[in-house]
Amino acid sequence: MLQMMRDNAGSWIIKILLGVIVLVFIFLGLGPDRNSGNSIVAEVNKAVISWDDYRLAYNELVEGYRRQLGGNLSQEMIKMFRLREQALESLITSELMTQEAERLKLQVTDKELEQAITELPYFKRDGVFDMTLYEALLRQNGLTVPQFEAQQRKAMLISKLRSMVESGVQVTDGEVQELYKYKNTEASVRYALFDPASYADVTVDDDYVTTYFAENGERYKTDPEARIAFMRFSRDDFRNGVSVSDEEVADAYEANLARYQTPETVEASHILIKVADEATDEEEAAARKRADEVYAKATAEGADFAELAKTLSEGPSAKDGGRLGAFDRSSMVKPFADKAFAMAEGEISEPVRTQFGWHVIKLEKKNPATEKSLAEVSDEIRQGLVDEQAEADAYAASENAFDMVLGSDNLKEAGETAELPVTESAFFTRWKGPETVPGVDRMRIAKDAFDLEVGGVSDILEYNGTYYIVQLMEKKESVVPELTAVKEAVQADALSQAKAQKAEAEAAALLALLKEGKDFPEGTKVTESPMFTRDGKGADALDRKVVEAAFGLNAEEPVAGEVISGNGGYYVVALKEKKIPGLDGYPEVSEDLKAELLNRKRSDVLSKWVEELRNAAEIKRDPRFASADAE
Repeated sequence: MLQMMRDNAGSWIIKILLGVIVLVFIFLGLGPDRNSGNSIVAEVNKAVISWDDYRLAYNELVEGYRRQLGGNLSQEMIKMFRLREQALESLITSELMTQEAERLKLQVTDKELEQAITELPYFKRDGVFDMTLYEALLRQNGLTVPQFEAQQRKAMLISKLRSMVESGVQVTDGEVQELYKYKNTEASVRYALFDPASYADVTVDDDYVTTYFAENGERYKTDPEARIAFMRFSRDDFRNGVSVSDEEVADAYEANLARYQTPETVEASHILIKVADEATDEEEAAARKRADEVYAKATAEGADFAELAKTLSEGPSAKDGGRLGAFDRSSMVKPFADKAFAMAEGEISEPVRTQFGWHVIKLEKKNPATEKSLAEVSDEIRQGLVDEQAEADAYAASENAFDMVLGSDNLKEAGETAELPVTESAFFTRWKGPETVPGVDRMRIAKDAFDLEVGGVSDILEYNGTYYIVQLMEKKESVVPELTAVKEAVQADALSQAKAQKAEAEAAALLALLKEGKDFPEGTKVTESPMFTRDGKGADALDRKVVEAAFGLNAEEPVAGEVISGNGGYYVVALKEKKIPGLDGYPEVSEDLKAELLNRKRSDVLSKWVEELRNAAEIKRDPRFASADAE
């Protein structure tokens, strides 16, 4: 199979169609061939990570976050999530793990790789790997089959290494029980809140405001400003020059046929009798007997399958009467899917064994596969191909322009010489961007512009199919303004500080009394909370910091040692009651808690192990990523 794939190799860039696969690689830190780039972003034990690797990782990481957040991913969020650092560090981690796997002589066999590739749903029709579809997808996009094969092999190799590192991690029943008690311990508190907003009698004079500004002037610094010149190449400007033939539309339709198909689905319910992985023969037989009893009850005259599922099923769908909704073959484990798709509507199956246990299945409905014809989608495909070619033409034009202006000290003069339009902006801040740049590109180009040195010309910058070449013409640094320019804001902030200081001082005085063993003085507004757990259940009205403080208190130390600064003001907190639970509800949640604790311990072990690899490695980063070393 692999040789046949190699013999029929095309080239492809995995974009949205294979986005899920790519995101797996990116979050594992995998990119294309390490030697593909001309510039180096990092070295890991002398192995090179190129800027091409980094750009692919970063772009896919950004797109992944953007999809998760419904498209709402701002530049501030990108900075907050540290996506630049995440992308590079994931590549470094991947390289370290790959090197370690090779040192340990771990391997992914051709047979393992073949099985993994042929089981990917993107290359299947009607649940079966389709070489024609596979080849069409390859022709449609941009990397070679050996590159994809190398990516998949590397992902599987890292997975093997992770499994090896995590395999020795175990949890005891005692640890799981302690976690149960930890999660379900309840507490309640008595507290007094000192809200700064309630101190209406507090005022500030000019001297206070002047002193406040002298101490906090940095808060009012102006934003840095920049002015740029830029060339813009939009696919919108190239669409009129693109023509797409009917043959190209037909080829694209065939290559992406799965996109226009809705696979056959069924709607089913089930009752699950769980069987543990380490179950004995006796436990297996007992589970099968229970499943047979369930089948007998479900097929009895007048039986209500949904009600039986609610009371007998051990799966998460029990609360919904066992309903699983509609699903295709690839969504369920094979034995379950094979049986469900072979049943007639209304039929109830005898027990079916899967890795999860025994299932009694009721088929509710069958939904046949559908397929849109070429005629139905030809306009959509044609528009997509036009957009794709227009974007390629825009990029080609930007490359030609970049070659022509390369090394120029003045982008506008170079553009005039090359007869290329250049736009100059007014001064703008990083947070507002140049008004001469349209739409969502404005904030992105502002960020890239501020990364340039004055006079520096950017590489070709791409934003959603539009390409820019940018020169930073001038920059104004931030400065602390005169007090008169920001006096209104300073007065408001100074007054807020004065109120907060008074509230905190009164809270501290009360806390001192409680620490002496006295109770809240008469006249103090004291609130008693209901019982709540560590995760805040039952504490909807409480500040999170108060909840956290409560579980650090006990009979010997019933008062929080410090005034707690929360969203509502300053809290003085004393423990009212704490209840440590017994194990009455433990059996129902023990398996989930065990899995949670096991995953947590595995993650901790893997993190520490990777950190050891990092500490022992020689890692060099581009200076622009130097901050990653310090954190």
